Amino acid sequence: MCSGDIEECFYDAARAFNYADRYQTPVIHLIDKALANSSMSYKTFDPSRVKIERGQLLTGTDVAGKTYRRFEFTDSGVSPRLPIGTPGAVFWNTGDEHYESGHITEESMIRTRMVEKRMKKLDTADREIPLDEKINFFGDMDAPAIIVSWGSPKGAILEAMEILKKDGYKTGFIQVRMPHPLPKEYITKVLGKATKKITVEGNYSGQLAGIIREKTGIPMDYFVLKWNGRPMSSDEVYDALLHIMQGNAPERQVLNGGS
Repeated sequence: MCSGDIEECFYDAARAFNYADRYQTPVIHLIDKALANSSMSYKTFDPSRVKIERGQLLTGTDVAGKTYRRFEFTDSGVSPRLPIGTPGAVFWNTGDEHYESGHITEESMIRTRMVEKRMKKLDTADREIPLDEKINFFGDMDAPAIIVSWGSPKGAILEAMEILKKDGYKTGFIQVRMPHPLPKEYITKVLGKATKKITVEGNYSGQLAGIIREKTGIPMDYFVLKWNGRPMSSDEVYDALLHIMQGNAPERQVLNGGS
């Protein structure tokens, strides 16, 4: 998960815990340096928007008289779980490959099925998590120039887009909030119409652009990058995007603003 501002950081942190419980998988909440080191005054966050979701929890009654299989094979890849210490149930766990019961095994077929089970969780998450928790879109969906980015450049990009709009240039902005599993169908649909595909990122290689190309086959036309340890400003992002819109920009522009 990639938050783009301090408000998103707050709500995404709660979602990260919910996803971890719901899909029983590690969740990385990716926050870049500019956000991690910033502070600001902000209106009070709304606690009613924070829901605690523990996923598929069982009770002792659900497994009474049965053998509890902590890693039971399911269509979703997620096995219903009991809280550790539930009376009448034994919770077996190990760091090695195991049967549904949790006991260690080296059987090749069990290994194959267990790996498939774990990978199914990502497919389930991809289906179930709403698109608006994976992607934010700003601007004109049919604009000839579509920007993709993640993390703290969000604010600078939005300000730059407003200035470009006054200059007569239409742009759209895909803010990726969940790079894995990537909402590739949506990204493919939006980028497929664009004549100028632009990534704006705070790293050397354009990491998000690489993920998008890997998952969709769509390369970026322009890279606007910065890695000098300073946050992007709207002025420098605007200047870079303006060159692109005017048709006189190189494929790769490196930003160096900041003292």
